[in-house]
Amino acid sequence: MTPPSPRHSALGIAALVTSLCGLVMFAISAHYAHTPAHAAMQTLPVVLLVVLCISAGLALLATLIGIGSLLQHRRRRVTGVLALGLSVPLLLAQMSLASWMHQQWQHAHPDTGHDDLSGEPA
Repeated sequence: MTPPSPRHSALGIAALVTSLCGLVMFAISAHYAHTPAHAAMQTLPVVLLVVLCISAGLALLATLIGIGSLLQHRRRRVTGVLALGLSVPLLLAQMSLASWMHQQWQHAHPDTGHDDLSGEPA
């Protein structure tokens, strides 16, 4: 009699679904950030920041759940590895988009050299 094959990890499946949701949210935020109306960063697009933060939270959650799925005994680890393979580069891409947004914001709003509180030159 052969031993039963290990089942897929439910944590791995949850991590993969969560990372896919984070990927969709990131694609929405990247598309929204690169539209001509928002690429100049004349005003702070609050919706963009909220969607990017939710996407980063989902990717971080998927990373943690993916690590947990790799540590389960007698479970297949394929979905956990796939989730980690998607969520870790997604976190790096989100940091890159946030850095780009910060650079665009600084370019659109240069520092005047005045102290904000007193109005005198720094």
